[in-house]
Amino acid sequence: MGLKIDELRSFAAVAATGSFSEAARKIRRAQSVVSMHISGMEAELGYKLFDRTPKPVLTPRGTELLVGAQRLLAEADRLETRALSLTDTPSPALYMGIDLVLEAPVMIDWLRLFARRFPSVRLQVENITGSEADWFFSRAGMNLALIFASSPSSHCDERLLGHSPVSIVVAKNHPLASLSRPTLEDLRCYRQIVVHARAPEATPPRVICNDHWEVDSGLWALGLAAKGVGWAILPKFLLLGQSPYKNLVTSIDSTLALSPERLVLRSRDGEVDPEILNWWADTISKYKAKIGLT
Repeated sequence: MGLKIDELRSFAAVAATGSFSEAARKIRRAQSVVSMHISGMEAELGYKLFDRTPKPVLTPRGTELLVGAQRLLAEADRLETRALSLTDTPSPALYMGIDLVLEAPVMIDWLRLFARRFPSVRLQVENITGSEADWFFSRAGMNLALIFASSPSSHCDERLLGHSPVSIVVAKNHPLASLSRPTLEDLRCYRQIVVHARAPEATPPRVICNDHWEVDSGLWALGLAAKGVGWAILPKFLLLGQSPYKNLVTSIDSTLALSPERLVLRSRDGEVDPEILNWWADTISKYKAKIGLT
C-alpha cells in the first residue's frame, strides 16, 4: 500500500468539511486534485471512504481510517515544523525519550537536577512508550531514552536500572475486586484495558480478553480502570504516583503469571557522554524507591 501525505490531507479535509469544494479551499488545492486523491485512495484500498450522495459522508471504514490519518498528519506537521526550526539552529546535543508512564512532576524535578549538573547541555525531550523507542532511535535521531521495556534492544546500548512489579488493577467496586484469586477464566469475563503503542514494530500487548480496549498510555489505562471501564495490567509505579485515580483502584492477586517491567536507559553508541549516562543511572538508583523499583 502506498498512501501519500497529500492524499491523507485531502481525505481529512473532505471529512472535516463534508464537501469536496470546501476541502479544496481549505487545503488550497484544486477540487479536481482533491477528487483525484480520494479516488486514488479508494482504488488503493479497495473500498469506499465516502458515500457521495448528496454530499460526501464517511463510510464506517472511512470513519475508522480517519483516526489514524489525523494522527499521522499531526506527526507530519510536527516533523515539518521541527525540520524548519533546524535551518539555522544546530541539533540538540541530547534528544531524550522519557516513558509516558513516568510522571511529569518526578521527571521535571530530575531534569532540574540534570540542568544544574550539566548547564551547557542542550536537551530536547519527547514523551514516548518503550515500544516506540526503536522507531525514534532509527528514524528520528533520538540518542537517549529512559523507558520501561519488556526485552533488551538489539540496536542500542542499554543499562538496566531496575524492575517495577506489575499487577492487575481494577476499581475498588469492580466484581473482580471481590474475588480472592481470579483465574484466567474470571478475567476473560470482563473488559481488559490494554496498553499498546502505535509503532508497527512494537511488541504485541498481552491480550487476555477478546473484549478489550487499547490505549497508548498507562495513565489512561489507570484512569479507565478507576472508572470501572475494565481491568488492566500496570506497573506498580503508577500506583505510587500523584494520579488522582490511584486511590480509586486496587491491585488484585491472580493465577496469571506477570513479569516485572524493566526500566532501562538506552543510548546510541558513542553519541552520549558516559558522564551523563552515569548521572542518570546514579539518580535513578538514589530515588528508586520513589518509583517503586526493585
